Amino acid sequence: MANVYGFTLLRNGVKFDYSFKECLKSLSPLVSKIYIALGDCEDGTREALAEFDNLEIIDTVWDPSLMGDGGQILSEQTNVALDHLRSVCSDDEDAWGFYLQCDELLHESEITQIKKDIDLAHKNGCDAVRFRYFHFWQSHYEIALSKRWYPHEVRAVKLSTSIKSFGDAQGFSGVKSPFESECRILHYGHVREEESYKEKQKLLIQMIRPAEKFKKYFNREKKAFAETLTAKVLMKHPSVMEDRILRMGEAISFPKKELVYIVSKERTISSEILDSINAENVFVVKKSTEVPFEHRFKNMIVLNPGFMDRLEYDQKKSYRMKSDFAREWDLKNEILLRLSDIGVSLRN
Repeated sequence: MANVYGFTLLRNGVKFDYSFKECLKSLSPLVSKIYIALGDCEDGTREALAEFDNLEIIDTVWDPSLMGDGGQILSEQTNVALDHLRSVCSDDEDAWGFYLQCDELLHESEITQIKKDIDLAHKNGCDAVRFRYFHFWQSHYEIALSKRWYPHEVRAVKLSTSIKSFGDAQGFSGVKSPFESECRILHYGHVREEESYKEKQKLLIQMIRPAEKFKKYFNREKKAFAETLTAKVLMKHPSVMEDRILRMGEAISFPKKELVYIVSKERTISSEILDSINAENVFVVKKSTEVPFEHRFKNMIVLNPGFMDRLEYDQKKSYRMKSDFAREWDLKNEILLRLSDIGVSLRN
């Protein structure tokens, strides 16, 4: 079995309203200890970390010469934490590191499966585990689908390898044999208080782009973000996010629907998925013609809809993310996305 440890980076998390405490709380059940490269803070972030007894702080100072160099400061700081973790676990061939950026969370309902996936990756000789992504966009109940958003990324790495963070710390280089997990990384970086969000976006561009080109790239980002394609996701968020969601004026639960029809010609839907649907009655049928006509538009979803179902009942062909690297969603997430479109949520 794999021994899993957490690592991350952080600087001025309070000032920029990062969900760093929620991030660490979501990661803690998976790992034995968390190692954090903490930059020179000026806002009480260090004091806010005092509540965590499973945390080891690695004090760092951010190199201003790396600002504007493609986000290198972020991968450098990530590797500070990763290298420290490697030195601590140098004699442990079963050691894995799990990386979250401090606006990313795990869902408590997936912790057991994530650990199983890492164990399976370890057993099968894989060197990393890649996870799917939900990028929440301007709301806790919309995710970004546009091409610029990465559909999956490596977040667990075997420590005995030479895998390193690179670029702006989105991913890792040196990965040779990744295991593909269906579990999700929940990215909340674009849902926060408006002023903190504006300041965070300015800082991010300053870290990635040269100072003399700041205005050009800032305006380009604003235009690209304004054109973001999204999809509804009426899901239950990690319990540690409830206070933040309420603070943003959004709901943490949804009314129960009276009934839902799911048209599934070939795919078997588990009782676990069916039980998670927030409806009094859930009916699974093989053809849309088996659904009473009055329910075909507001209370029906069709998995893998054919041409006529798409034409007659406005069923989308796919909710796949637009990146060339995106895979089709697994069954549970496809059902979540389709149900969300007709106003039905999942309870877990």
